Amino acid sequence: MQRIIKLIGIIHLLFLFTIITPQNGYSQSVSGQPRITLSLKNISAEGLLQAIEKQTGVSFSYFSNQFDNTKRINIQVSDKPLVDVLEDELGLDPQSYRIDGRHISIRAQPQTAVLQGRITTQEGRPASYVTVSVVKGRSAMSNEEGYYSIDQLAIGTQTVHVKLLGADLQRHEIRLKNGVNTQNFALSSSAQQLSEVLVVGNKYQISSKKESESVARTEIPYLQNPQVYSVIDKELIKEQMAVSLDEAFRNVPGAAPSKTGAGMPAFFSRGFQTSENFRNGMATYLRTGIDLANVERVEAIKGPSSTFFGAQMTSFGGIINYVTKKPLDKFTGEVGYTVGSWNLNRLAADVNIPLTQNNDLLFRFNAARQQENSFQYQGGNTSMIFAPSIFYRVNDKLELTLDADFSSNKGITPAGWFISNSLDQTSFKDLNLSYRESLNDNSLVSQQQSSNIFLQANYKISDQWTSETKYAWGNGAYDDLYIFDMIWYKTDSVDRILRAFTDETTARHNFQQNVKGNFKIGNVLNRPVIGVDWVGNFRYTRYDGLGYGAKVFQSVDLNHIADAPPIRIEQVNTILAGRNTGFNQTSQDTYGAYIADVISLSNQLHISLGLRFDHFVNGGTYNTQTRVTTGEYTQNTLSPRLGFSWEVLPEKISVFGNYINGFKNIGNQIQPDQSVSVFKAQLANQLEGGTKIALGTKLNATLTYYNIEVSNSVMNRLVDNMNFYFQEGKQKSEGFEVELMSNPLAGLNILGSYGYNHNRFVKANANVEGKRALGTPEHVVNLWATYALLNGPLKGLGVGSGFSYVSDSFLDASNNFVLNGYNLLDATLYYNHPKFRVSVKGNNLLDVQYWVSDGYYARPQRPANFLASLAYRF
Repeated sequence: MQRIIKLIGIIHLLFLFTIITPQNGYSQSVSGQPRITLSLKNISAEGLLQAIEKQTGVSFSYFSNQFDNTKRINIQVSDKPLVDVLEDELGLDPQSYRIDGRHISIRAQPQTAVLQGRITTQEGRPASYVTVSVVKGRSAMSNEEGYYSIDQLAIGTQTVHVKLLGADLQRHEIRLKNGVNTQNFALSSSAQQLSEVLVVGNKYQISSKKESESVARTEIPYLQNPQVYSVIDKELIKEQMAVSLDEAFRNVPGAAPSKTGAGMPAFFSRGFQTSENFRNGMATYLRTGIDLANVERVEAIKGPSSTFFGAQMTSFGGIINYVTKKPLDKFTGEVGYTVGSWNLNRLAADVNIPLTQNNDLLFRFNAARQQENSFQYQGGNTSMIFAPSIFYRVNDKLELTLDADFSSNKGITPAGWFISNSLDQTSFKDLNLSYRESLNDNSLVSQQQSSNIFLQANYKISDQWTSETKYAWGNGAYDDLYIFDMIWYKTDSVDRILRAFTDETTARHNFQQNVKGNFKIGNVLNRPVIGVDWVGNFRYTRYDGLGYGAKVFQSVDLNHIADAPPIRIEQVNTILAGRNTGFNQTSQDTYGAYIADVISLSNQLHISLGLRFDHFVNGGTYNTQTRVTTGEYTQNTLSPRLGFSWEVLPEKISVFGNYINGFKNIGNQIQPDQSVSVFKAQLANQLEGGTKIALGTKLNATLTYYNIEVSNSVMNRLVDNMNFYFQEGKQKSEGFEVELMSNPLAGLNILGSYGYNHNRFVKANANVEGKRALGTPEHVVNLWATYALLNGPLKGLGVGSGFSYVSDSFLDASNNFVLNGYNLLDATLYYNHPKFRVSVKGNNLLDVQYWVSDGYYARPQRPANFLASLAYRF
């Protein structure tokens, strides 16, 4: 309404102005015909007029608010007529100023322009749903006939982007004058290609291009990066109707998805388990799962990665970094509703709102609420997430980002199963218990919270150097958390042990400062990164293991389940009230400094170098009951990395190799004779080589072989009948991975991967030496394919199917108890329109009953289930 009132007022003033003012413009030249020679950078409109006055003696009169002095002008002209400078650089037309001798009066006028036109395809046909956006301005989408129109634009030279998802971005410099400006655009894509983009989206192109700043802390094309990583885009996640991070892991070569006891996403990769997840390349400290409502893409970075990511959250098999959604420069959004098996109900919203007309201030928020029962008789949970994000472009050099998310989960935590050493059975197939029976109780409600706040400042120091400053705060809490450990003790007997976390608070602070370069020394391109970081951990927890040590709850006779007494919250609270358990307070700090460079010796040969110095301070654990602090130590570690990439066919095929290091801090050990052994960090050294292929949409592939050797592991052996600890253990993990992406036919998209891993403890305690690590499968196969109709009355209709195979793994260190491998078949049917999407999906259509390990315990997974979803876009 205010804009309308202002517009009416301006029109009224202009009407009066045209009545009382003569309509003669600049039809004759200024006295003396002045010509301008200027070379100025980053100057305001008023500054330009003052420079002209000083050079020519011509004077100007105008109101100070007639020009946007926050907009800077770069001008370089030689012997150019004054009138051309006024029109070309300030966007003034002959009706906007009056000349009296050597004085020019610039009239008050609305300084706005309209940009309109038509967008066509390669063949000249209308291109619909193409976004035309003016940098630091407004945007519009072309209609069914290809026409677009953007009003209220600043006059002068503007950068205009023309973009359709999945198609290449066009950039144009257009000089806008007051009033209507017509500009048509022709795309390089055909109508068939654009139709495919509208129906299928850009998920496969993003996944294949694998653009990421997190892997090397700077922008390095995938073919030039000697490290292997995978990218899963949000559109692919939507197509698969995944709602939690662990579901997206099935698109990662060689990765077997899992979850920790508290529900945090985890996976096995290259023979190792990881349950920590980075957010925008920074630390978190989660106590809930990760809802995909706020996730733009998921990056799986393979192998040890301590040079850039340190030791506290990394795994020797790889890490997961999830990138959150950022504000966009147009008003847009999506609201979706999903229903499914076991009373699944999910409502999600994604809204993006530019807060200023020049798009310097942008806001976006994502929110979701989900409720779902368990496939078992006892269980279920309700989760919520709210995630706001703000972007502020202060000026051409400085950009600020603030985003956050706040998550909560309330429900029953699934029990974890383990086996006793005396058990004769070797598989859960022999368990005399219904797959739907949990032995849990719905009164044992756990409440979990996680929060993240992320700040980033990017500053352009020069054309060659930029500064990147980041700060992240991650927080988690249990209030309370109850997890059953089901110990399969004998053939027909199960012990129930309850782990009770009655209040826990965690926090992790992460500060990171990077200075990035991009310059040439002679003909050699350098892209260095120099950085420092600090990670501070804090954990405050009270824990009781009810049943470890003395027995607390009656065992369950599997032949008489009905006789097993329930374990309810009232009974648990009574037991806990009789205990005097203190809180444990733990603090840790890591201070790191690193330097790395990608050196391009030619357009084809790229060398990567990096080194990190890491200083770890374990402040120990303080117990509020004993008033004693234990476990303090410090440790210094160097972590190097080296790699090369040779583009056999530039931008199409490369061969690569790397040496990458990882480490884990290990505390000092008090030996049985009361001596103290000072241990070093556990080390992992990876050698890897392979090839990367990028042949457009037809084929993108990565084939790689890796060998990871772990040393400085702690093992024990008897000395004088005493159990001493030594840092002599070794582990080896090797294998190969294949990832394929292809768009062989219009509308048909295929993603496939295979991972083989052979790992064993080379030197360890007698009972595990030569054995595999817990939960690690030898073979993992993943396949996802979709086909969509791109033309005709059913345009937008698509079908998809996915297949996953995970081979056998082991639940015990001795490799006697087998977690049987499993095959999963999924299928989806959807209708995709630029304004809405309708989809249904069936998961585990073969109704396989299977168990998955988190590296310690095993849990039964969902049988066959179904989802249906409706999403509206605006």
